[in-house]
Amino acid sequence: MDPHYAWLAFWLPASLFDASGLPPASSGVASASACPADMALVEHDHSEKVDHVCTDQRGKHCFAYTPNVTTRSGAVQHVRTCMDRYEAPNQRGAKPLVELSGDEAEAWCTAKGKRLCGESEWESACEGDQALPWVYGWKVDTTVCDSDKSWRQFDEKALMSADPAIRMRESDRLWQGEPSGQRASCVSSDGVVDLTGNVEEWVTSRPEHRFRLSLMGGFWAKPWTGCRGTNDAHSPDFRFYEVGFRCCEDPR
Repeated sequence: MDPHYAWLAFWLPASLFDASGLPPASSGVASASACPADMALVEHDHSEKVDHVCTDQRGKHCFAYTPNVTTRSGAVQHVRTCMDRYEAPNQRGAKPLVELSGDEAEAWCTAKGKRLCGESEWESACEGDQALPWVYGWKVDTTVCDSDKSWRQFDEKALMSADPAIRMRESDRLWQGEPSGQRASCVSSDGVVDLTGNVEEWVTSRPEHRFRLSLMGGFWAKPWTGCRGTNDAHSPDFRFYEVGFRCCEDPR
């Protein structure tokens, strides 16, 4: 294992840092030629802002929108990127890597010749050409992605303990995520898996956000979280039991 990540041996099996267990190659000719086999080509025109018509408002959150009624505004950016098909370590059937800070997630991607995905890249992969509010459609369906588990109160003292065994025990108690790719329908039009639900994902932020890194996609206890809605409340040194990431790189 790279000495930079030696401390992670307390948390993660060393096999997760190997190159084995890659997901299947894309059947798309363009994706196969532009991106490595374990990545998907994401290419869409991304609008800075999209608005939908909510038809099922529950408190602060919307659970359904009128299909195909979308107002786009702001700058339009043509997004073209290669994105890991699965949450890091980008292996089908693996447990997503969590408890890495944004800085550590960024270094993990860099060590593999990649980078964290940008906010607009992540949104484009999730919503596709239709600007879908959820990766799978226009209303919440908790059977599609891992997003409807009950939230469990965490023990902050245990999670922040200097003893790795105590931290691991508490993280294991709280864990309700699923192996990458377990829900076959939780996949974008580009073939990117588990974008909403399962674990939140570090991305590089838009310039207007407070911190240079943010979180996207919600986790297993936020069914309302969709393709838009950035969590910019945490600095890059934040780490948590339900926070993961995936990597991107420029197409060939």
